[in-house]
Amino acid sequence: MEPLVQHMECFSEVLAVSCGAQVRSWDATTVRRALQWARYLLHVYRRFGGRGRAREALERRLQSRSGPLGLRSFAALEFGDARLALRLLRNRALAPVAAHALPSLLFPGPAADSEDDAPQSRLVLLARRGSALHLLLRLGGDAPRVALLRTHAELLCARLHELGGADPTAAHKLLDTLWTRGPHEHVLSVLGEALLRGLDLELAGAADCVGAKETPKLLQWLLESPEVLVAFCRQLPALRLASLAGCHPALSRAYLDLLTAWATQLHYDLQKGFWSPTQPEDMPWEELCLRLHSLCQASPLLQEEVLERLRGRRALDGDFEVPGMSIWTDLLLALPGVWE
Repeated sequence: MEPLVQHMECFSEVLAVSCGAQVRSWDATTVRRALQWARYLLHVYRRFGGRGRAREALERRLQSRSGPLGLRSFAALEFGDARLALRLLRNRALAPVAAHALPSLLFPGPAADSEDDAPQSRLVLLARRGSALHLLLRLGGDAPRVALLRTHAELLCARLHELGGADPTAAHKLLDTLWTRGPHEHVLSVLGEALLRGLDLELAGAADCVGAKETPKLLQWLLESPEVLVAFCRQLPALRLASLAGCHPALSRAYLDLLTAWATQLHYDLQKGFWSPTQPEDMPWEELCLRLHSLCQASPLLQEEVLERLRGRRALDGDFEVPGMSIWTDLLLALPGVWE
C-alpha cells in the first residue's frame, strides 16, 4: 500500500507543477512518462474504486497531503491524464519540443492504446465542463440565470460525487467551505437547484445518475446547518420551497417549524388592524401567508399538515374565531378555500 501511496503523492506533485513555469524544462520524454504515470493510476482507480476499505485508506492519505492544485480526491485519478493534458495545453511556458509532441502522445492512433485507456472521452468531458464554467463566469449577470444555476448545480453534484463515500465528512466540509466563502444568496439558489435536479433525475428513473445520489448529502447538510436552513427557507421563492417540501418530508417539517416560529414574532396592531413585525428581520404577514398558501397548493398532504399545525396552535391559543385575537385564526382565514 505504501508504494502505491507514494506514486499517488508524486503524481499529485507533477499535476500541481504542470500549470507553472517548471514545465519550461520538460521534454517529450518527460511528458510521455507523466501521461503513462497518470494512466497507471487510472488502472489503480478502476481496481480499488469498488473496494471500500482500500479506497478509504487511499483517500485519507491523499487528502491529508495533497495541495489545491494536485489530486484532491481518489476519484480524481479517473481523469488524471486528461487533467494533466489540459493543463499542459493551456500552459504557454511548456517547452516547444514538449508542446509539439503532446498531440501525438494524446492521440497516438488505434494501435497504441486500448479504447478504455484512450484519454479522448475524458479530455472532451473536462474541456466541456471548463469551457461552460468559463463562459458563464465571463457572462456573469448577463447569462440566463436558470442556465447559470443549473450548470453550477451540476458542477456541485459532480464534485460531491468525486469525493465519494471514503470520508463521510468530506461532503460536509466542502459545503461548509462554499457557505463560508461564497455569496450566500447564490449558494442557496444553487443548493435549491441541485435538490430539484436530483428530484427530477429520480422521477425520470435515473436514480444512479450523478445528482440523484448526491441529494441525501445535500439535504442532510442543510438540515444539520441551522443558519443555512433559516436562510434557505427565508430567501428561496415560495413556490420552489413548496415543490421541495412536497418531495422531502424532513425539509417540509423543518420549513413548517420555521414558518410557525416566524408567525409567533408578529403582533397585532390595533390602530392599523393587521399583524406586523416587531423587528426589521421578521417575516411580514403577507409573505407568511404566501408561503403557507404555496404549501397548501403544492399537495393535499402538505395542505393537511399546514391546517393541522394551524388548528393545533389555534386550540392552544384559546380557539378564538374572531379576527385579531389569535394569529392562527387569522392565518386560517387568510388561506383561500381551506377555512372550516
